[in-house]
Amino acid sequence: MTATTKYFRNVYDTLKTTLVGMRITGKYLLQKPITVQYPDERLPIPNRYRGIHYLEQEKCIECLACARACPIDCIEMDAVRHGKELEWITFTLDYQKCMFCELCVYPCPKDCIHMGTEFAFVSYDRSEFVHDLLSYRGMSRDAKTRMLEAEQKKKAKEEAKKAKEAAKAALKAEAEGKEAAGQN
Repeated sequence: MTATTKYFRNVYDTLKTTLVGMRITGKYLLQKPITVQYPDERLPIPNRYRGIHYLEQEKCIECLACARACPIDCIEMDAVRHGKELEWITFTLDYQKCMFCELCVYPCPKDCIHMGTEFAFVSYDRSEFVHDLLSYRGMSRDAKTRMLEAEQKKKAKEEAKKAKEAAKAALKAEAEGKEAAGQN
């Protein structure tokens, strides 16, 4: 191959690769940009996203299955049983260790620990990465609303139970009043 042939071959290759690159650039040049103004706008999050955990503590039976399944021991829980009721002391998750593997979710028999969709996890102090899942601190907005709804349902059940007992007592008192009136 002569020097002139080599020169024109290099010019041809340069023009060809430049046109291929410009074609790709031109294709994206005319598209609408996908920039999102992050704090105000958020892209949709997939359903199976592994974010910050949330706990439905009214369902939890403290079986320790999630803590045993965690490969790096970042879940710590402690509760005191009073018959069938649990008095929770702590349920903490250390996000300095957590690798968001979701292995703690699957063994739970009551399906009470879940991976949320919250991902904004910024702090100046490392101690803030140890989250108490029993409180509202560190939980996603969805989990907060679910827990509030669960508390409202529990209160509504208790009120309905009290109303039912009051109605039974009223019927019993009415029956006793009719019996007493019948004996006079």
